[in-house]
This record gives sequence, C-alpha cells and structure tokens, in this order.
Amino acid sequence: MPPARDHFDSRHLDVLRAVIDAGSITKAARQLHVSQPAVTASVQKLEGALGVTLLERYARGVRPTEAGRKLLGHARRVDSLLDELVADVTEREAPLAPLVLGASTTIAAGLVPKLFARFRAQHGAAGLRLVVGNTSEIIAQVESGALPLGLVEGPPRAARVRLERLLDDTLLPVVAASSPFRRDNVDLDTPVLWREVGSGTRTVVERALRKIGRKPMPFDLELGSTAAIRRAVGLSLGVAFLSRWSVGEDLAAGRLRVLRLPELNIQRRFSWALPSAPLGGTAARFHAFASAEHEGLEV
Repeated sequence: MPPARDHFDSRHLDVLRAVIDAGSITKAARQLHVSQPAVTASVQKLEGALGVTLLERYARGVRPTEAGRKLLGHARRVDSLLDELVADVTEREAPLAPLVLGASTTIAAGLVPKLFARFRAQHGAAGLRLVVGNTSEIIAQVESGALPLGLVEGPPRAARVRLERLLDDTLLPVVAASSPFRRDNVDLDTPVLWREVGSGTRTVVERALRKIGRKPMPFDLELGSTAAIRRAVGLSLGVAFLSRWSVGEDLAAGRLRVLRLPELNIQRRFSWALPSAPLGGTAARFHAFASAEHEGLEV
C-alpha cells in the first residue's frame, strides 16, 4: 500500500472540496461551521499525506493546483462509484425520486438531455422536471429554494448561491451557410442576434464585442431563446454567437457555418448553481454523477 494511504483521511478531502467550491478558506469555514485555522490545518494534513500542493492563493481567494483539480475529479468519481456499489450490493435501493433541475436555455437544450440519458441508464428510471430560464432567473430560483440546483452559463454572481465549475464552453460566430456575410469579418454594419438582458450568453458576448468597438445597435435583433436565434440566423438575418453545444448538428448538416474571427475567441463557463445547504436525494446523485461523467460527452 502506498505510504500516503496510511495517513489519508477522507474527511480532509471533504474540507478540500468545500474550499475549492467556495474559492475561499474563510467561506468554506463558514459553510462547514468550523474555524478558519481548522480548515487550513485539514488542507495542510492532506497535502502532507500526498506530498503535493493542492491549493494556490491569489488576490481574491484560493484555487486548486493541477494536483488539486485531479484529486477533486477522482473524489467525485469515487462518490459516484460508492453510490453504485451500495445499490448493487444491497439490491434494495428505493426508486429514485424525480430530478428537479433548473438550467439556462443553452444548457437545457444541448447538455442536459445527454447528461440525464446517461444518468438514467446507470441509475434507473428517474423522472425529470426541467425548469428552463436565463441565468439570472435560474440563480434566483435556487437562491429562493424553489429549485434544489441549477446549471447556468456566463460569469454569474450570487450572494447566497454556491457556483461550481462543470465545464468550459466556446461561443462560435455563426451565419447561415448561404449567408452573404464575409467569412473573416463582423463590422459595425453587420446585424447581431442577441439574447435578452439577463442571459449569460448575452453578458459574455457583449463583453467580447465591446473590446472590438461593437455594441448593441438599433438594427440588431433581440430574441428570447437559443432556438429562436438558431432559426433567425438560418434565415440570414445576421450573425449569432452560439454555444458549440447548440449548433453542432447545424454545422454537421451544413445549415450553418462558422466565421473565422481570430480576434474573437469567446470562452465561458458552465457552472452548477448550488444552495448553501448540502444536496440530498436525486439532486445529490445527479450532481455527483454529472460532475464525474461530463468529460466523455460528445457535442
């Protein structure tokens, strides 16, 4: 047995997970109802047992090192495997309650169906109630307790909701395959198809276009869903910035094409929106499963 296993305490791993999710030792201590020195000591014991540095400090708090990210990913897979082990060994697991999940529109259309199909295949016939809204709406419902957890996009901020990275996404500048718009340019006269204010996609796109001097114009279109924007861009009404998760089929079928705009590499994050209290039931199972399994999904 490796020497580190002799001194490895899984409770320290729970503390590390809380610190990484909170982005701060102080916030993690508050959530765990322990002192800040106790949290620091727990992380240091884990680092000592493994012989690696797991956290690095920066101006706004702490973030995981590469070793810390790997350890957290393995821990989530272990959680999911333990759930599966108990279910297989006991063979008397109660049926899962329906999953109640909030998701912003892009994630609801492109990512959730694939994640839930794999979850259901592994964990049995759970039901699903999916609440769809923009990022601000989903965060507000998690904050109020109306939703047990959510998946949101962009750079959200919330006082009473924990945000935890799921995966990174790319927003692609797309036009209709037959569109007259040039392949290498979006000038000030090119109509842009926007999501509504409050959408995580809009926030990220506005920030990126502002850097090249482009802001919303009177001749632009504002549409309230990803599906509406996909339809409008297919009719050559302008250029849209859409998630790779939402346009994969359109690109493969030749209905849309990607503009080559090297000055616009728009990245954003898909994040869990989680309540301050621990998850339970089907929500906890889905969170652990999706956090461990998402890397294998195809766009």
